[in-house]
Amino acid sequence: MSRSKEKAAQLLGSAPNLEIVIGDILQPSTLPAAVEGVDAICAATGTTAFPSARWKDGNNPESVDYKGMKNLIDAAKHNNKNLQRFVLTTSAGVERQDEFPWKILNLFGVLKYKRMGEIELQQSGIPYTLVRPGRLTDGPYTSYDLNTLLGGIAGSRQDVELSVKENLMGEASRIVVAEAMLQALGLEVAENKAFSVSSKEGDGPGTDAGKWKELFEQTVLLAKG
Repeated sequence: MSRSKEKAAQLLGSAPNLEIVIGDILQPSTLPAAVEGVDAICAATGTTAFPSARWKDGNNPESVDYKGMKNLIDAAKHNNKNLQRFVLTTSAGVERQDEFPWKILNLFGVLKYKRMGEIELQQSGIPYTLVRPGRLTDGPYTSYDLNTLLGGIAGSRQDVELSVKENLMGEASRIVVAEAMLQALGLEVAENKAFSVSSKEGDGPGTDAGKWKELFEQTVLLAKG
C-alpha cells in the first residue's frame, strides 16, 4: 500500500504476485478498500525523528506513528474480520525513552508516538507481532538519516539476535527486519509478542523458514527461563 503507485513501482519493481494499492494512513477514507480481504498486514511506516522536509504536510511522528497507525488499525479491525496477523515495525528504545541515547532520539516524540501506536495495536484484539529494530542499515536509502549519509551496510553482520525484552543495542539490517516481519506471520510462537531485533556477526538464518522458526522459539523459551 502506498500513496503513490508510481513511486512504489519504481522502488519495488514488478512481479507476478505483486499488487500495489493506493492508501494513505493519514486519510482514513482510503483505507477500508486497501485492507479488505487481506490475510495479514505488515506495517513499516515512519518518518524522521527530527524535523526535516519529510514533515511537510503534517508527516510528523505524532501524525504518522500514532494517529496514522491508529487509522490503519481501526480500518483493519472494522473491515476485515478474518485478519490473521498484523506485524508492526517500530523502534528500539520505545520502552527506554528516558535512557541514553534514546532520550536524544525522542526529543521530538518519535519513540513516544511509536509506543502509542504499539499500544493501539495491542489493545485492538487483532493478532499482532511487534518488531523493534535498532538503527537501520542497508538500503533502500530513501531517508535523510545517518545510514544514508554513511552508506551503512551490514556486510558480514548477517546473523540475527532476537529478544522479547526491549534491551538490545546496535544496528539492524533492513534486510533482516523485513525477513523477520515475513517469517513472524505464520508462527504461532510470535503471536501477540514484541521482539527486539539486531544484527550480529555471522551468516544468520537468511530466508530459511526452519531456522527462523527455531530462532523465534528459542528466544521465547529463553525468556521463560
